[in-house]
Amino acid sequence: MNDSTPPKTNNALRTLLIIVVITIVLAIYSYGWTVTDINLDKPQEAQRQQNLGEALRDLLSPNIFQQDYTFQAATLPFVMTCPAEGAPAAVSAPADAAPYILISATCGVANDVVTVQGFNFHPETFARIEWIPDGGEARVRQPIGRGEDNFFTDALGRFEVQIEVPQIRGSSGQTHIIQARVAVPAGLPHFSNTTGVVLEKMVETIFLALIATTLSILPSAILSFFAAHNLMKPIRMTLGNLLVSFALLPVGWLLGSALLSPIGTFALNLGQGTLFGAGSTALALGFAMVAAVRKPRVVETTGWEARLRSVLLAVLVAIIVTAVVGLLGGLGLSGDMFFHNLGSTLRPQTAEGPAVAANFGQWLVYALGDVLTSFGNMIGTLGQLLQLLMLPIAGVIGAVTLSSIGTTLTLDALKHVDRVTSHMLGGTLGAICGAILLGITASIGMQAAWLGLLTPLVAAGLGGGVFSLAYQRLTGSKQRKIPGESTSQRLSSWVGIALVFLATFVLLNVERAVVEGVLPTQTELLNLFGMPIYFYVAEAMLIGAVLGGVAGALAGTRAAFPFGDMLYTTTRTILNGLRSIEPLIMGLVFVIWVGIGPFAGVLALTLHSIASLGKLYSEQIESIDSGPIEALQSTGANQLQTIMYAVVPQIIPPYIAFTMYRWDINVRMSTIIGFVGGGGVGFLLQQQINLLRYREAGVAVLAIAIVVSILDYASASIRQRYI
Repeated sequence: MNDSTPPKTNNALRTLLIIVVITIVLAIYSYGWTVTDINLDKPQEAQRQQNLGEALRDLLSPNIFQQDYTFQAATLPFVMTCPAEGAPAAVSAPADAAPYILISATCGVANDVVTVQGFNFHPETFARIEWIPDGGEARVRQPIGRGEDNFFTDALGRFEVQIEVPQIRGSSGQTHIIQARVAVPAGLPHFSNTTGVVLEKMVETIFLALIATTLSILPSAILSFFAAHNLMKPIRMTLGNLLVSFALLPVGWLLGSALLSPIGTFALNLGQGTLFGAGSTALALGFAMVAAVRKPRVVETTGWEARLRSVLLAVLVAIIVTAVVGLLGGLGLSGDMFFHNLGSTLRPQTAEGPAVAANFGQWLVYALGDVLTSFGNMIGTLGQLLQLLMLPIAGVIGAVTLSSIGTTLTLDALKHVDRVTSHMLGGTLGAICGAILLGITASIGMQAAWLGLLTPLVAAGLGGGVFSLAYQRLTGSKQRKIPGESTSQRLSSWVGIALVFLATFVLLNVERAVVEGVLPTQTELLNLFGMPIYFYVAEAMLIGAVLGGVAGALAGTRAAFPFGDMLYTTTRTILNGLRSIEPLIMGLVFVIWVGIGPFAGVLALTLHSIASLGKLYSEQIESIDSGPIEALQSTGANQLQTIMYAVVPQIIPPYIAFTMYRWDINVRMSTIIGFVGGGGVGFLLQQQINLLRYREAGVAVLAIAIVVSILDYASASIRQRYI
């Protein structure tokens, strides 16, 4: 008996727990039901049901085709207010087979009901009754008992309807005209004007989605490697090399902007000259690049001579890359003019517009002219983009080059410094890098209120590292572990994160920006190489210098830093942030920037596609077979070789599938983007819905459904055949 008691007690407790959970769930859903205002009273209203039925009927009756008509008309006089001598005599039917009408009364007053009969009209077609006052315009009279103005003739071309005599002030004694108009189909049905506009916008939508998807492929593919944890986790580098590289980035940016930008501008101006001269220069630069990067046949040098050669090679490559970028921009600008002129020659313009082809051969020539003009416009836009971005491109090239040079020159030296020097250098470099990092985030935070949180968050990350390293020092641990590996280290790291975040939040007065939306004052403290340093930024740099200096001093330059994990976390955060913003919001922002049209839609969909494809691509990399990777690494292959020969072959098929799927998504998403002015068929659909033109809106809805279905079947077929 005693052995069976505990199981019964457990069962009772389990049953009670289940009842409590079910009760809580029901309470939550009941509250949610009330909050979401689910109510069946409004849908049962007669007017709402009628409006719904009319809207659905029009949407399911799209105005795809239209019919041209001629009209048959027959008239009879009607006297307003019958005269004293009696009503006028009724008109008899004509002897021939011409259409005619008969009315039940030839005179009357307002609101009298008159029966109108029609004979010998075109069978089974639209008809309507019009009232023509004396000296006035025709007014359509809706037949009694019908919900619309039009009605149909029967199979013999006859009809019978009743209408009311209208109230027209001062019409007593006047003779008005009752007219029956019947539409006679002329020719075969053809596509309506709405269908033509929808097809044009649907083509725009397809290419809008295609260009957005295409532009997002390369950035997504690059980011996916940084967002793949299995590739990034093994990547480590010494803290000293990382700090040197980061500290040299802003210096390299300034040098690149000042020295490389004029080279790129000169090459761009050269490319805008003759195509022959630009092509010759491009060929020369190409040979120069090949000569610079190929290995010499002499015995390789060692020591400082090898480092000096690496520095000179890096500088030469930076100059050549900048010149090539500028030259490509110039070629694009000059090519725009060349192809535009060639296209205009093949497709001449007239006063009324483009010339009309007289035969198929001429049509082909005109089509080629349009293609050349479009191609010129595309390369011209790309050239203009390179021209606008020449300064930041030169800055990036300079930053990467100088950072690489600094790493090359200090790589061996930092390995052989003693322990004391290592910690001193770590503190110095850490202070410089911390100041630069928080200075950048503070500059970003000055642009918008909630961006001000970026500085406390980054400072909190540095603070977590400081507390973890300090705990490691205090406990006497000699192992160079990643901060946060053990439970105690993780706890100390979170304490540091919380304390430093609160301290930075208070010191920089971020609360004012977050709560009141007031940005930091732009009080200039000093001017550094033409760049103003504001007091708010200087405060953030001081905090960063303290945190970075302490962290660098505690760790030392020889400490291993999980550089791959940092890249992984940063990339994932950026992708998640972009993916969390709906394309509708992005479209609204880009419409404000570039104006209403498909360009805004392309930018919005491209940005969102980069985030979505980057996530899908990276997850595919994380699920690949690790066998080929381990086999290549066992032979001594570096990280780049491992990616090229062990990772890329496994991810190409799913990458193609994800890309095509994204194109399908972008086609459907572009309809929503159009509601905020992002171009495509969505913009047209929004206009038609706002005007309550549901039959025209039905054409757009049908076109979207057809295109999405075709893309789905096509992508499925391609995946089945090639993937």
